[in-house]
Amino acid sequence: MRKIFEWVGGFALIAFSFYFTDRVSLMVANKSELMQSIKAVSATYKTTPVDAIIDNENNSIIPGKYGKIVNDQESYLNMHDFGSFNENYLIFDFVKPETSLNDNKDKFISSGNPSNRNISLIINDNHETASFLNSSKIQYNIVTDKQVTKEEYAEIINAATDKNEFNAIGKTLSENKKICLKGVSDIDLCKKNSYYLIDPILELDNNNYVEIKNGLNPGSIIKIGPNTKVENVKLLLSEIKYKDLNIVHISKLIDEKEG
Repeated sequence: MRKIFEWVGGFALIAFSFYFTDRVSLMVANKSELMQSIKAVSATYKTTPVDAIIDNENNSIIPGKYGKIVNDQESYLNMHDFGSFNENYLIFDFVKPETSLNDNKDKFISSGNPSNRNISLIINDNHETASFLNSSKIQYNIVTDKQVTKEEYAEIINAATDKNEFNAIGKTLSENKKICLKGVSDIDLCKKNSYYLIDPILELDNNNYVEIKNGLNPGSIIKIGPNTKVENVKLLLSEIKYKDLNIVHISKLIDEKEG
């Protein structure tokens, strides 16, 4: 029994020694010139989280944005080996908004957050346009109901209605890239598997370019139909460039930690 108490006492002493050493190290770090430099700029980099916008009537959502704060201690450790302050080595913590897309995956995403000046393209059964975008090195999302060899610039939207095929496609996707499309995907399967649900407001065809042009804004998701000619897609790309918008995959468009 005595040996047990000796072991317990020894471990307690070791634990206290580590705790005391950490506290002393932290006190020294907080008083250092490097830490003071980090704290002096922390407020400059702080951003406030922005809540997602929910439209309950239409069961839709526009993603919010995570806030950001400097992690003083991690930044200090990251710069300590250099021995001097460098803003490029600041470490940040994200602050989740009270109303977040990730807590409302049952709602349909109508657009990305407009503050990021990004837009996304969805190709649905239009191989000519997909081929053109690939050759032009332009990112896009492609609707598929079976496993395919993914092109370099394409991101998949899961449109499988067969459960096994749906799951097989899902295994190839990372968590933030699990995306479904209203009117095409099996929404019950999508909800069950916690996919993001997309419901684009804009759909380009061969007769509505002016309407799409006028409705094109930061955050827009544009669906390009099966019969839409590449010439009309090229016109759309010119307008996107004119409005100084960036074409990104949907996973990035809806990511609340982006920007």
